[in-house]
Order: sequence, then C-alpha cells, then structure tokens
Amino acid sequence: MKLGKVIGNVVSTKKEGNITGLKILVVSYLDENLTDTKKTAACIDTMSAGEGDIVLLCSSSSARMTKMTKNVASDNTIVGIVDSVSSGNIYTYKKN
Repeated sequence: MKLGKVIGNVVSTKKEGNITGLKILVVSYLDENLTDTKKTAACIDTMSAGEGDIVLLCSSSSARMTKMTKNVASDNTIVGIVDSVSSGNIYTYKKN
C-alpha cells in the first residue's frame, strides 16, 4: 500500500463498461515523510475522497479486490482516507 494526496479529478465522457459510474481521481504519491514525490496516478475512488485528502492506495491486483472494483480494469484504487500518521508518539499528519 502507498500514501497519496488527491490533487484533481479525471473527467471522461466515454469509459469501458466496467468502470462506467466510478469516480476517478488524480493522486500524487507521498513518501514516508508525506513529502510529494512528483509521481502521480489516476485512481478509482471507493471512499468518496476529495481534493486535498491524504489517502491510502492499493495497486496492481490488490486494486481489484474491493466490492466496487472486483473485475474492474483498475491498477490503482483508493481504499482509505487517512485521519492521522504517526511514528511513536510523534504525529506527522492529523486531519483537521
């Protein structure tokens, strides 16, 4: 799993049948310090995430293991919205 930050939306007027109706967001990958890596991906959103949210991502075959993405042509799926990240007693991120 990876961490990322939602930075935008994908709008597509035509989609393959099995992704019709699914929201796709642009996510920028974050490193262990929550610093932007400058790498992005289009991800199926299963959590109703919004721009600016820190999210938990699954990729590859794991991306197709949620109820919404079973048998869906997806290589990246948002599977969680992060509330906080800590190491020991030190928080590197807390959602407002």
